[in-house]
Amino acid sequence: MDKTKLWKTFFNYMEYFLAYSFIGWVYESIWCCMIYHHRGFINRGFLFGPWLPIYGIGFFIILGIFALLKVKKPVLVFLVGMTIATVAELVASYIIEAATGSKLWDYNGYFLNFDGRIALEPSLMFGFLICVAICLIQPAIVKFQEKFKDSKIHKICFCIITVLFFIDLISRIWLGSNI
Repeated sequence: MDKTKLWKTFFNYMEYFLAYSFIGWVYESIWCCMIYHHRGFINRGFLFGPWLPIYGIGFFIILGIFALLKVKKPVLVFLVGMTIATVAELVASYIIEAATGSKLWDYNGYFLNFDGRIALEPSLMFGFLICVAICLIQPAIVKFQEKFKDSKIHKICFCIITVLFFIDLISRIWLGSNI
């Protein structure tokens, strides 16, 4: 692969990562805290900036699984996405608890919860979010990238945001988590 193609591939995937990390931050910090739970603004990320990298990483996993399964119908995207997210959340809850000795979330009190680790409502919400991401947001991002692929302003903004993300990441590694 030549350097130009490699750079374009990095550019596209880094932009996906940053977009979904930001969308995840908006979901967690604004929707979950401010709107749903009425707790006011809380930066739910472990970084200073408006990004939750787990959503960016999760999107790559989801995108890869959907590419393998070739699932495109929205109802199937929703059901498969909900299943994948629920299993991932369950497994992650055990790994996080084993690593830290505590739970980062607790769904006790939610309808159809399992040990407070997973529950119907969050599973439905993740299925919906994955459906929106796969069926609406990702095609829109790809169109945006195609339309502005040669735009210097787009490239400059991408570079600035990417540098800010890495500064944030390095700062948190150095200063420690805000959790």
